[in-house]
Amino acid sequence: MKTLLAILVFITACVSLNAQYATPQIAKRAGCTIKLDGEKLSREDAVELLRDIDGEDYSAEWCNARGWRTAGIVMMSAGGAVAVAGAATALTGALVSIFGAAVGGAAGAIVGSVGGSDSAQKTGSEAAESGAKAGVPLINTGLVIGAVGTAAAIAGIPITVVNCKRMTGIVDKYNAAQAESAAPAAELTFGPTCNGVGLSLRF
Repeated sequence: MKTLLAILVFITACVSLNAQYATPQIAKRAGCTIKLDGEKLSREDAVELLRDIDGEDYSAEWCNARGWRTAGIVMMSAGGAVAVAGAATALTGALVSIFGAAVGGAAGAIVGSVGGSDSAQKTGSEAAESGAKAGVPLINTGLVIGAVGTAAAIAGIPITVVNCKRMTGIVDKYNAAQAESAAPAAELTFGPTCNGVGLSLRF
């Protein structure tokens, strides 16, 4: 009877001990913000969470990573827009050259046929050549602009990726600290074991 009573006391103690451990809250990074158990935190709440992760303040590191992530995204978007503008400028220059060559060639043919002399034909060919060169400055400008925009967009990719990983790493540290603090140091259970039915202490 005493044994049965002792077993019941131990089982009750185990149930009450297990009931004391709360389920850890899971944090996730959502862009520049943090979601806690699916709920988006305000900036103030996020800073409060970041100020004490396993005894360390990560709020400054988070703000730094967030700033660089934003800069990377701006570089990608602005660089892409500049690259498109450069391509459009180069295309416009190419069209100007084609149109200029056509007009210059037509004018040269007319002058050459009317004048008939070598100098008239030379003037006509010069007009065609001059028309073809009309769009070259636009083409060169467009290529330079496009190259600058493409370089900025490409440079923005690793900046964004690296700082997203930094922010995710901080959130992972919070989750690890929560899981560690919520986990029981030892668990006493009653039930079947490898040696029969009895008490089992796991730690």
